[in-house]
Amino acid sequence: MIFSSKYHNVIKEAKNLVQPALDLSAKMMRDVAENSPQKLRKHFIQTIERPGKRLRSILLFLLASSNGGIKDLERAAKAAASVEMLHLASLIHDDVIDMSEFRRGQNSLHSSFGNKIAVLVGDYMLAQSLIFVLEEDDRRIPQSLANAASSLVAGEILEIDLSGNIDISYEDYIQIVEGKTASLLISCAKSGAILAGYDEKIVEECGNLGLHFGIAFQIIDDILDYGIDAKNLGKKNFKDLQNGLITLPLLLYFQKNPKDEMANLIKNASDPKTANLIVKKLKKANCFEEAKSVAYSHLLKAAKILEKLPPSHINTLLKDFFEAMAERKN
Repeated sequence: MIFSSKYHNVIKEAKNLVQPALDLSAKMMRDVAENSPQKLRKHFIQTIERPGKRLRSILLFLLASSNGGIKDLERAAKAAASVEMLHLASLIHDDVIDMSEFRRGQNSLHSSFGNKIAVLVGDYMLAQSLIFVLEEDDRRIPQSLANAASSLVAGEILEIDLSGNIDISYEDYIQIVEGKTASLLISCAKSGAILAGYDEKIVEECGNLGLHFGIAFQIIDDILDYGIDAKNLGKKNFKDLQNGLITLPLLLYFQKNPKDEMANLIKNASDPKTANLIVKKLKKANCFEEAKSVAYSHLLKAAKILEKLPPSHINTLLKDFFEAMAERKN
């Protein structure tokens, strides 16, 4: 597969194109943080000011721009602020569950201030995320966000239930990914399409676009967790392994190799030498390249859906945006 643009160049161009919308949604989140309860305010502000790529917002804004430009900047900014707030809330709760020390290269909220504060900040952000779209005229937007919030929790519960289970199926894995990652991107894509004024058929197609993009995004994230091609990841390598999560590279390994030896290694994945041995075995079995191929296939499916949108520079940039995700290193 030939990529038309390097990852950082594409992200930079996309961000520049939708910067006014990104700035407005960031201001909306900052205003909410500054008006939050005194005990939470400092932690809330600290969380939203941590560096992030805001890929979900960029996807929403690009799709909202793809039919002649963003028609209502405030509506689009509120939808994006809602998505970002929901995403941040889920990350805070994930860090508590996984006992992660770092997030985006900084101490996680719970490692700095304890679980109680972290859970409360996450809960408050979750509530505020839905308030952003409470008065949205098109009820499909808040409905899609509510569905995403529900799917996020369901995906996390399934992941916990199947943690350490080496007999997890590919279907189980995809169900987890659809819940904890793709659900938000489905909401972003649908919201962007609604704001662009597309008919219901195209809105649903854009939902599928978000689904494929989300699956690919998570597969690449799973590969990066092993340290493969990762740079400045902002978290420790092998967190998935240490938490007993069986992601796609391991699933592919189990499809063609006996499970017992690898299962014993996984139990000791907290030992760096053991973790590196697991990586060595997965490399030898070509599991990382095969996982990348699966991710590429989903990115191609997402890009194919773009052919149903009006031809434009935005459409071309969206295609580059999808293809560039395969080169993501953090």
